[in-house]
Amino acid sequence: MRFPSRLLAANMWFAVMLWAGYLVLVTVITLAVELFGELNQSAWEQATQLPRWYAFFTGVTLVRQFLPLYIAHGQTRREFGAQAAVTVALFAPFLSALITISYLLETALYGLLDRPQVISQAHLFTEPTQVPLVFAEYLLEFLVWIIGGSFIGAGFYRWGAGGLLTIPVGILLAVLAETATGGELRLPLLRVIDLNLSPSAAMTAGVGIGAFVLGLALTWPLIRDVPLRNKA
Repeated sequence: MRFPSRLLAANMWFAVMLWAGYLVLVTVITLAVELFGELNQSAWEQATQLPRWYAFFTGVTLVRQFLPLYIAHGQTRREFGAQAAVTVALFAPFLSALITISYLLETALYGLLDRPQVISQAHLFTEPTQVPLVFAEYLLEFLVWIIGGSFIGAGFYRWGAGGLLTIPVGILLAVLAETATGGELRLPLLRVIDLNLSPSAAMTAGVGIGAFVLGLALTWPLIRDVPLRNKA
C-alpha cells in the first residue's frame, strides 16, 4: 500500500468531485441573486467558508481513519507521521488552486453579467485576479485548518472523549490563520476573539507557517505511541 501518493491522489480526486458540484451550486446561487435580487459582491468570498471546514475534516479523517489502516499494513507511526505531513503540505496547495480557479471563473461570469466582483472583507488581495496573493492566502489557511483537524482527530483517537480538550487548541490555530488574513469565522462564539492583526504578506506567511508547524509539533506526541483501537 503506497503512501502518501495513493492517499494524496484519493483525496485530490474526491476534492475535485466535491469542488465541481460546489462550483455549480455557487454559480446557480449567483445567477439566482442576479435574477431576483442585487448582485453586488463576490459570491465566492462567502462560499469559501465551507471549503475551510472540508479541509478541517480531511485532517480529522487523516488520523482517525488512515492512521490505523496504514499502520496495520506495515507503516510505523514515525513513517506515517512524516508522510502524513507531506500529504497535508501537498493537499493544501491543491485545494488553494481550486479556490483560485473558482475566483477566476467568477470573474469571467461577473464580466458577462456586467456586475462588480466586490471583495468586502480584508484579504491579502484586493482583486480576485491577483492570483499569487489569492493562492498564498488560501494555501496558508488550508495548511492550518487541515493540521488543526489532524490534531483534534488525534486527540479523540488517543483519548476518546478526552479529545474534547484538544478542541480549544484546534480552534485557536484556525483563529490565527483567519485573523492573519483578515478573515472571519462564521461562529458567534468566536466573534469575541479579536487578535487585532493587520493582514500583510510577510505577517500572514509567518503566522500561517508558524501555526502549521505548531500543529505538527502538537500532533506528533499524540500519535507516536498511540495504541491501535478495534474501532476507529
